Amino acid sequence: MGCNGGQLSTGNKVIVFGIDGLDPNIMEKLMAAGQLPTFQKLSAEGTYRRLATTNPAESPVVWSSIATGKNPGGHGIFDFIHRNPKNYLPELSLSIINPRNLTNSYRSMFVHPRKSKAFWQICSEHGVPVTVIRWPVTFPAQKVNGKLLAGLGVPDIQGNLGRYTLYTNALRSDQTGLADKVEMKGLIREVQRVGNIIDSVVTGPTTAKLGRRQAVEIPMQIRINPGNEAITIQVGRDTYDVRVGDWSNWMRFTFNLGFGRRVKGIARCYLNQIHPDFSLYLSPIQVDPADAVFPICCPDDYSMRLAGEIGEYHTLGMPEDTNAFEDGSLSVDAFLESCETIMRERERMLFRELEHFKAGVFAFVFDTTDRIQHTFWRTQDTEHPFFDKVFADKYGHVIEDYYRRMDTIVGELLKTVDSDTLLLALSDHGFSTFRKSVHVNSWLTQLGLMVLKAPPSDAEGDPLFKNVDWGKTRAYALGFSSVYLNLEGREREGIVNPREAAQLKRKIALDLAELRDSSTGEHVIKQVYDGNEIYAGKYADESPDLVIGFRPGYRASWQTAIGGVPAPLFSDNLKKWSGDHLIDPSYVPGVLFSNQQISRNDPTVLDIAPTVLNYIGVDDNAELEGHVLV
Repeated sequence: MGCNGGQLSTGNKVIVFGIDGLDPNIMEKLMAAGQLPTFQKLSAEGTYRRLATTNPAESPVVWSSIATGKNPGGHGIFDFIHRNPKNYLPELSLSIINPRNLTNSYRSMFVHPRKSKAFWQICSEHGVPVTVIRWPVTFPAQKVNGKLLAGLGVPDIQGNLGRYTLYTNALRSDQTGLADKVEMKGLIREVQRVGNIIDSVVTGPTTAKLGRRQAVEIPMQIRINPGNEAITIQVGRDTYDVRVGDWSNWMRFTFNLGFGRRVKGIARCYLNQIHPDFSLYLSPIQVDPADAVFPICCPDDYSMRLAGEIGEYHTLGMPEDTNAFEDGSLSVDAFLESCETIMRERERMLFRELEHFKAGVFAFVFDTTDRIQHTFWRTQDTEHPFFDKVFADKYGHVIEDYYRRMDTIVGELLKTVDSDTLLLALSDHGFSTFRKSVHVNSWLTQLGLMVLKAPPSDAEGDPLFKNVDWGKTRAYALGFSSVYLNLEGREREGIVNPREAAQLKRKIALDLAELRDSSTGEHVIKQVYDGNEIYAGKYADESPDLVIGFRPGYRASWQTAIGGVPAPLFSDNLKKWSGDHLIDPSYVPGVLFSNQQISRNDPTVLDIAPTVLNYIGVDDNAELEGHVLV
């Protein structure tokens, strides 16, 4: 639908305040206990509703629908991971390499993944000033009438979503177990200690040398002071002191790519220990906000000006390093301390920009709440296979502490809201437990819909479909919710006749819906959706053929997401990543609070964009699908 606003209003303002992953069950329990006074006040004086989310309930999908007022068929993002039908390989929906970047320009390395206009772009076209801070799927930054700092999707300077480095001399130590951790997601750099000196390197971006791309490295020397339980790190002329159990200040790096090109980045390190073995964590090297190599903001100097006002800050789209925490390269307390630093940065951004906010639309997202629930949910679920009572007794307060923290922040935010301002405080989805992984491709092989050339050669199930016989395969799974047919004329080696596609989809959907956990007898899946029936819009033909809606406790495996086919059908989830929302959307609605009365009892994420545009007075023909709520 189009928006119903008339002439552009200069008096009304809108604040859209996003908090990733706030779950209505936890919210309602804490409100009833009087522990969220601000949200309780909003509920009593304004409105509180559960907010229906997208299918699937994946952050890039949901935040794009909130921004555009369109279902995934209207904005083109259907999963964290899409597939390329020309080669069957996974492609991140958050980060799309620009195939036309023939000069290897860093400014043009990526193209924007969202294919429909966000409400702040529509406002900008109508002369409404906007401020957009850390909203997901805003990289590369697009031009707006105001200020924008990109959020989830911003890569590190290597172009990855975030890859840390661990410096250690304990690679083969029985104490660390690192030798067995072949799946570690960081760069594990073995170092040699000579006396109290360690000489190593910091790895930066790649550049073309002698006809091939090579990583640029710069020297780094570590001087150990065992008496003080501390080290001094020297990079170029700069030195940084770090004590055991502490985080460093921001470290600055300059990588010379040749031909006068330089790339600057920033990172922080955490000193795990000096003896008996040495272990130093270095965060992903992030875009320097004072000299950004990638377009992370609008205008181009905004990130630099913001750093001048609030100090240096994380620019990575997902700065909470859950990979390092999962790998054991960061301890629980080190991870929590890092999350606290990120929260303080985000608070400084919020209240600094609210001081400047005088008119138009203000959109801001906190997302550490999502990472905390992913990694600490096992403290809430005594039936989780990775539940540990000692750990739960010590850290069981962490998730609810973050809810209380957000209540306090919203309380401060409300002090800046006047009678002409509409406040919409919302989350994109809720949360549930993640007890078991389902290897969907393994199920497809059991039914003969996928055929392998040989049995899986490793526990990961030969990812990237490297063992699949496409000439005999009729269906495959990729991403966290998606199943595709190996369709003739669409996939490179497609064998399914398009006239048979509808019947095959129905069969797969019916069979999947009957899938049971062999150890409990429970149904694993609530519903399997036909992409043709749940998506509509310009990009609907790019959607998965089927979308799986899992029941709570189950989720597509990490191996499924990247085209792996492990031997078992189910695996207990023994990872710290113990909570999730990649299940049927009916189980994980988000929340919506407003300082004004909302007209509908059943709002959805598609209603936010038309509500913003209507309230601000923008009449646009963007064919938004949602309803105006205020």
